[in-house]
Amino acid sequence: MLKATRITKIFNRQTIIDNLSFSVETGETVTLMAPSGSGKTTLISILAGIDREFSGAVTITGHRPGVVFQDPGLFWYKTVKENIVYPLGLKKIAWCSKMEARYREWIAAAGLAGFEDHYPHQISRGMKQKSAIIRTFLCNPDLVFMDEPFSAMDQASARSIVDHIRILHPHITLVLASHSLGQATGFSNRVFEVTKTPMSVFEITTP
Repeated sequence: MLKATRITKIFNRQTIIDNLSFSVETGETVTLMAPSGSGKTTLISILAGIDREFSGAVTITGHRPGVVFQDPGLFWYKTVKENIVYPLGLKKIAWCSKMEARYREWIAAAGLAGFEDHYPHQISRGMKQKSAIIRTFLCNPDLVFMDEPFSAMDQASARSIVDHIRILHPHITLVLASHSLGQATGFSNRVFEVTKTPMSVFEITTP
C-alpha cells in the first residue's frame, strides 16, 4: 500500500529526515512515534503528497487517500456540518440517504450531536478535531494519514472514534503520527519509533 524509499528532507540547511525507508501493508495500522518537533508532520506531508521538496520516493497503491491534519483547518464561516460535508462536493460524491445515515452515525460516535449548527469558534479544540476526522472518513478513503488526531481529546472520545473507524472501515490502511505511545496501544498493528535524530531509523515494535 505504501512504500517510502530513502526519504531525505532538508530545510534551511538543516536535515529533518535522513535517508528514511519503511513500508506499510494494505489494511495495516501503523503509528509513527517520535517526540514533538522531530519531523513527524513534515513526514506526513511528504507521504501524503503535500510536500514535494524532498529526495527519495514514495509509492502508494491506494486510490482514495485522505489526510487528517494536526490543525483541523475548519472554515471559520461554515458550521460544523458545512465543514464536514464540504469535500463531498469537491469529490463529486452524492449526498444520498446512505450518506446521510453514515453522517449521522459519525456524529453520534463523535459526540457532536447538537453541535452541527455551531461555528468553529463556538466549539472546543477536541470537537474541531472530531469534525476534521469525520470530514476525511465520510469520503470513504482507502488510505488515511493522521497527524496527532487525538491530541486534544480525552481517552474515551478517542476510543469511540477508533472503534467506529474499525466498524465502518475494517480494511482501511492508517498511518498515524504521534508523540504518545498511549495513542498506539490497542490501535496499531505496528509502532515505528524514531531512534535517531534527524529522523532516519525506526525501531519497529508490536503494541
